[in-house]
Amino acid sequence: MNQGFTAKDKQFVLSKYKELILAVGDSVSGPEKELLKRAFLVALSEYGRQTYMNNESYFSHAVDVARIISAKVGMGLPSIISALLAKVNADSPQLIEILNHKELKECRQIIENLNKISKLPTEKLPQNSENFVSLILSLSSDVRVLLIKLADRLQYMRNIQTLDKQSQISIATETANLYAPLAHKLGLYRIKSELDELSLNFSKPIIYNELAEKIREIEYNNRDHVNQFIAPITTELTKQNLKFIIKNRIKSVASVYSKLTKQNIPFEEVYDLFAIRIILDSDKNLEKADCWKAYSVITNLYKPEPSRMRDWITIPRLNGYESLHITVLGPLGKWIEVQIRSKRMDEEAEMGNAAHWRYKGHKSDAENIEWLNKIRKILENPIETEVQLSEREELVSPDNRIYVFTPEGDLKKLKTGSSVLDFAFEVHTKIGSKCSGARVNGKIVPLKHTLKSGDVVEVITSKNQNPNIDWLGWVITSRAKNKIKRYLKEAEFQQAEEGKIIFKRKLSQIKSVTQDEAINKLVAHFKLSGPLDLFQRLADNRIEATQIKEIILSVPKEGEIKPDKPKTSKSDQLAGSRTSDNIIVVNESSEIEGYKLARCCNPVMGDEIFGFITVSDGIKIHRITCPNAARMRSRYPYRSMDAKWSTKVEGSFFIATVRISGFDQLGILNTITNMISQELRMDVRGISLDSKGGKFDGIVKVSIKDKKHLDFLIKKLLSIKGIIKASRMASIY
Repeated sequence: MNQGFTAKDKQFVLSKYKELILAVGDSVSGPEKELLKRAFLVALSEYGRQTYMNNESYFSHAVDVARIISAKVGMGLPSIISALLAKVNADSPQLIEILNHKELKECRQIIENLNKISKLPTEKLPQNSENFVSLILSLSSDVRVLLIKLADRLQYMRNIQTLDKQSQISIATETANLYAPLAHKLGLYRIKSELDELSLNFSKPIIYNELAEKIREIEYNNRDHVNQFIAPITTELTKQNLKFIIKNRIKSVASVYSKLTKQNIPFEEVYDLFAIRIILDSDKNLEKADCWKAYSVITNLYKPEPSRMRDWITIPRLNGYESLHITVLGPLGKWIEVQIRSKRMDEEAEMGNAAHWRYKGHKSDAENIEWLNKIRKILENPIETEVQLSEREELVSPDNRIYVFTPEGDLKKLKTGSSVLDFAFEVHTKIGSKCSGARVNGKIVPLKHTLKSGDVVEVITSKNQNPNIDWLGWVITSRAKNKIKRYLKEAEFQQAEEGKIIFKRKLSQIKSVTQDEAINKLVAHFKLSGPLDLFQRLADNRIEATQIKEIILSVPKEGEIKPDKPKTSKSDQLAGSRTSDNIIVVNESSEIEGYKLARCCNPVMGDEIFGFITVSDGIKIHRITCPNAARMRSRYPYRSMDAKWSTKVEGSFFIATVRISGFDQLGILNTITNMISQELRMDVRGISLDSKGGKFDGIVKVSIKDKKHLDFLIKKLLSIKGIIKASRMASIY
């Protein structure tokens, strides 16, 4: 023992050691007790006379936490020693020496995780309490870390009366928001209840004392009432030859306060202030029948409130909880809740996967059943589970989320695997768009650095930074992906505006054509999807501005127009031949037969059309919006004639070509063809895609019935994930 200790100090240390050994009992063997003694002396030596804000010594606190871990939670030697040495300096030679012992090999990781949790910023805990609970769960693959942390907070709360009022309120609020819910989720109901009581007592002392006084008064005044209520039940159940025990309890102050605030009711309307639990010792094949016998006995004796009856025996709750709950009017005109269940049901409700925190109505708890079952094995079989944990059996929460802090202490919830870029967009769209990296726990990392729970992330921005197509491969959250795609789409339109300026500048040098005529000629020449595509290509130099004048002026005069005759398939020829039944061409009130669909604009039924007499190829049918229409009709009005679609012939079809573009991704071609052929039952005549830089451009050639059919196809194509543009092509060359 250290020199300088007084006789009183020595007596105190000896008493603490005896308390610890008494708490440990038979759960620690003889050789292990030697290790425990060594750890006890290391704690005494390293902590010395250090004290917390509440004037409790580090040493005394550590011993008491170890006692709670052993006596109240039932944990073994590694947990007890981790609790004793949790606050010892990590570089201490004494600590390093004892933790090198083979039986304590996992203590180092437990202590590291305890310190990691202790360093979490909790300034904004009230606004983020649910996320904080989930964060601590995600940080602790070893459940012993959580159990020790809860015991540590319980011991600290027992001694905060020496702090100033503001500190008491702050610590009590943090406990109510974080540690009590955590104990609730772990099924540590006694610890949870004590934390709730202490939190309310120190954060709202006036309310606590008023409620406590009311409850004590009611308990005192109703002792005879409870006994009077139970006596006839006992008599009648005995007559039914049922084996049973009856327990009664009165609600805690914190539980009453929670009900008053959540339900917004006065104290007098807390009907379940008293509760009676009847636990039947029945064979499993008779337990349901026995429960209903007990129910019948009670409802024969006392008037029930039907609206408050809960039958979770006939149909157990999803979590497996089984019990009958009824509220009846007692002999003095007061409502009393009665719970009826078998011994098996009671044990499963208390310690099985139908734990109290689950049947209180919490949402989305089913996903945690497996994880909590493992935790409960620790609580039920502490010695066996310590061995399992020493073999590194991981207890991992199935929650696929991480919890990350901003420098200001706000907590952000993200998908597991999220990057710095995901986090930046979660904070704010503008921050995400200008993100160039980040400081994670003080170290500079790149955009695609993967984050983990507990990280403190400070985003670094640059005014010159903008999203690009590569960013889509560095994010996994929907928010980040949608924001990046939106920016890229807006950037495309902005780029098109720049291309439009280039186009107008070049067009100003040509006086013989209109803007629309020039655009149509260029779109047809380069086989583009439309003006937007043209302007974008001009802006990024995929089309040279110097080509514009040459192409526009090189277009032959109409008298010399002789469209190429590309090779056509048998189906194309068939499509052309069937149009003779679909179109009426009118010239001076007489109908003319014999014409072909112009391949420069590829009209389909439903388009507005006109006929044009060519020099060597007869009448060609063009769309009114054909790139060549304006020039042909203005220069050669005498060769133009009206045309309209006649009644559609059954089985007729047309060949249409659609240009598509978007973000390249695995299986996009297969998705497109399956949708067209399988879902829409259309005949695909040809499809080709070209990919570059994560984007693709392509052409789809299909047989359609009419324009409505084509419009529907385009709409369906745009619904495919990854496709951002789909438009009809003016030409099928």
